[in-house]
Amino acid sequence: MSDTGEKVAQATRQRAAVYAHLFLVLRNRLGEAQAVGLMSEAIYNYGKEKSKRNYSEKAQSGDLAQAAREFASPDPVKQHQFAPRVVSLTPEEAVIAMSKCPLVDEWRAMGLSGKDVETLCQVAHSVDFGTWEGALRCTLCFEGTRGQGRAECVLRVKKAPAKG
Repeated sequence: MSDTGEKVAQATRQRAAVYAHLFLVLRNRLGEAQAVGLMSEAIYNYGKEKSKRNYSEKAQSGDLAQAAREFASPDPVKQHQFAPRVVSLTPEEAVIAMSKCPLVDEWRAMGLSGKDVETLCQVAHSVDFGTWEGALRCTLCFEGTRGQGRAECVLRVKKAPAKG
């Protein structure tokens, strides 16, 4: 990986550490439910903002295939960090897997308990819910995560039902 790619990966590991320390402080002061709720809400809102800024008009227009391709970008930095790939794709549904997660790796390296890693993973993937439910107008379901001890994070994305 290039020096730039490694710097981005380091920034992601630093983000993971900030999430962990923030979670631990908030949990200590407010309790776990409020800590998870507040962090998830903020990270979800960032995902919504990100989907408006970082995805093409075609992806935002409801083209699920385009959105899935952009999410699982072949960009070398994204591949180095998360290794996303489209597993299956129909006009109505995409299944995307990610075999790497520098956030989970960092939380484990910090010595956090398995339960805390799983909780932080749940909080962190709020960004993906915000991304898909935001400008991309889809629904998202995680079918397993690296934070749960699985080999991959598996995301099932469906077009949101038309509002009527």
